[in-house]
Order: sequence, then structure tokens, then C-alpha cells
Amino acid sequence: MLFNSFTYVFFLGIVLLLYWTSPKRFRVPLLLIASYVFYMSWSPPFGLIYGPVIFLDSLYFYALSRAMMRWPQHKKSILIFGVTTELALLAYFKYASFLAGSVAQLLGWLHLPGFNAEFHIFLPLAISFTNFILISYLVDVYRGDEKPDPSFVRFTTYVAFSPHLIAGPIVRAKELLHQFDNAPAFCSDRLAKGIHTFLAGLALKLFVADMVAPYVNLVYGEPAMQAFNTSWIATYGFAVQIFADFAGYTLMAQGSALMLGYTLPPNFNAPYFAQNITEFWRRWHMSLSRWLRDYLYIPLGGSRHGRLQTYRNLFITMGLGGLWHGASWHFMIWGLYHGLLLSLHKFCNHFRIIRLLNRPLSILLTFHLVCIGWVFFRATSLQSALHLLQTMLIPKAFAPLSTQALETLATIGVFFMVHGAVRYFSGRIHNPWAVCGIQGLSYACLVYFALVLRTMPQEFIYFQF
Repeated sequence: MLFNSFTYVFFLGIVLLLYWTSPKRFRVPLLLIASYVFYMSWSPPFGLIYGPVIFLDSLYFYALSRAMMRWPQHKKSILIFGVTTELALLAYFKYASFLAGSVAQLLGWLHLPGFNAEFHIFLPLAISFTNFILISYLVDVYRGDEKPDPSFVRFTTYVAFSPHLIAGPIVRAKELLHQFDNAPAFCSDRLAKGIHTFLAGLALKLFVADMVAPYVNLVYGEPAMQAFNTSWIATYGFAVQIFADFAGYTLMAQGSALMLGYTLPPNFNAPYFAQNITEFWRRWHMSLSRWLRDYLYIPLGGSRHGRLQTYRNLFITMGLGGLWHGASWHFMIWGLYHGLLLSLHKFCNHFRIIRLLNRPLSILLTFHLVCIGWVFFRATSLQSALHLLQTMLIPKAFAPLSTQALETLATIGVFFMVHGAVRYFSGRIHNPWAVCGIQGLSYACLVYFALVLRTMPQEFIYFQF
């Protein structure tokens, strides 16, 4: 069930009612049951098959963490074994078809006997995010930053907690697991804040992401047929779409958790107002950025061994981060492109070249560099991305703008004005009546547009990863 559906609202209402009327000792088991019902509701046939996979994966890592405590002299071997098998599981489900196809293509280029690489493996929902959660937990136990949790029910609830299960944020044990130690007491203010957060995310999804999606899909569906202006409008549109879609999902996840009394970490902080690419990655998908930094970039050596090795580590980290998003070359190139931008920023910062730009120009330049990267991310293939980039970077033709293109431009403009105003006034308004008035107006607009649009709920972009 989608967060932006009446089914989920009904489901959440039932869970809230049962949760807050149950004795405290039953609340965490109730959340565990509700989380697996939520997971299996997406597709009952596949849920019956892959729900146990997530459960057994959690049991496996719970046992590994307990084994580390039981046999500390072997904890490094346990860590290597656990991480290797978990990555092998992910590789089988997510990358087997991609690797087989790439090998078959390479053999064809070399005029060597090939094989039939046409096979498809169903990717279990949420396996990429649970993979990150479980690996980070085992690494934290190995490092001594986390103690193995004595309760399997509590640990499994942390892994499968429905608000973050499907598409994050990527929550570490210290950020959520310990909140299950003591079930929170009911708080009406927290419930109200959760509802407000959920509605804010719903508004981003319905009135921004879903509004620009049709034109983006149209242009990216026929990249070779586009002109200079239509390509840029669609790319600006996708930049807004993916932010509103994913940030909207995150807000709805955080709101759902808050209503239950739990806090999820932030995942976005106005990334399109970043002054450089390094700052962008500190603001964009923050839980993924922290994970890549702490469990990949720093273990590779980080920036401790000179500039060349720093650049190498950035390329490896971002390249693998791109490949994590999807088993395709255009995703890997998107990651390597950001590795290049991060390396260039470090190089320019070392020689203080970046200080030649003022703040507005830095923000504008960073945003457009990010937009060029989004072409690789959104395109359906590397060839499609190159077609569209050619029209964007070599202005040969301009096309008359359709009504749909103008509506997309208007949505983009309104989004940036509202987003900028919210960022500027955030924390500056302390009058409770003013806050209530703004919230009331927001809710009124939400109800009005919900009645006018009446569109079918659209799936969130990050569900495919």
C-alpha cells in the first residue's frame, strides 16, 4: 500500500488505535506484526515468498551479532562472513541479470561464443535498504559502537519498522533501536506534529512531484526528438520531481513514526540551495550519504592518505553508490560523475579557486551541475542520456512550448518560491497564532486540491531501488 493512498491512511489509523490502547509490553510486537502486514500487502503472493526472506535475514544478523559477543576473538571473521553473504544475497537478486548481460555483451564484442543472458529475477521490495541497515548494525557491533540487542523481537521490529522499511531513511541502531527499549507515552502534541509532517509530505508528492511527472516522462521517453528548451525544462522538472517525491516520502515516513511516538532521522535539508557539490551531498539523502561515508569511504582511507587516494576513494564510493541505485551503466556513470565533481571541488578548494564565486552564483552553478547528473539518473539507458545531453549542451533547435511544458515551468517556479520562503522563514515565526493560521491555510489548500485533482496515487520513485 502506498503512503499516498486511502488504504494506508485506514491501515495507519487502525495501527494507531491498537497501539495506543494496548498495554506497553504488547506495543513493540504489535508494530512488528503491523510492519509485516504492511510489507506483504504490496503483493501477497510475492510477500509470502519474500517476507520470510527479510525475517530470516534479520534472524541471521541477530545470530551473528550474538556470536560476536559470545566469541569476541573471532568477531572479525564473523563480520567478514556476514557482510560477504549479505552482499552476495543482494548481488543475486539485484545484479545477477546485469552482470550476465554485461558479460554476454563483452563476449559479443570480442567475437567469442556467448550465452543466453535473458533471465529475470524478481527484486524483493526493500531488500536494498534492509541490506544497508543490517550491515551497518553488524559493523557497529564489531567496532564496539553498539551492543548486540538481547531481544530478537525488538531487533526485528527495528529492521522491519514499516515507516522506513520500503525506502528509508537508512536508520542506524542508535537512531531507532533504543527507542524501542521503553515504549513512549501518548503525547497529543507529538501526534499533531506527526499529522502535520505527514500532510506536508503528502502535499509535496501530490502537488509537486506528480504534477511535473507527466511532462518529464514525455520528454525522457523520446530523448532523440527533443529541442534545447524542452530538454532543460524536463530536466529541471525531474530535479524538482525527485526531490519532492523522495522528500515527500521521507516526511510521510517521519510523520507516521511520530504518530507512533518514534523519531526518524532527517534525510533532506534544502539540497538545491547548496553552494557546492560537497554541501549538496551533506543535504541530499543524508542517511545514504552518512552510510557511504562511514561504512565505505572512511574504511577505504577517506582523505587521510593524500589527494590522489582521496580522489580514488571518492570515485569508488560514488560509483558503488550509483550502482546501488540500479543495476545499469547509466546509474554507475551518474555515481562516477558525482565522484568527479566531489574530487574537482576538493581540488579547487585546496587551491582556493572556489572562493572566486559569490553565493548566488555558487548555488546556481551547483544546481546545474546536479541537473546534468540527473540526466544519467532519469534516462532509461546510457544512449538515451547521451542523446538528451547533446540537445542540452549543444543548442541547435528550439521548440514551441506546449501547455504542458508551461504548466511544468509554472510548477517549478512556484516550488522554488515556496521552498525558498519556507527555508527563509523556518524558525523565524514564533507567534503561535501565525503558525496556526499558516497550518490551517495549508490544510485548506490540501483538502481543496485533493477534491479537485482526484488523481490515482502514484508510486514513489525510490521504491524501484
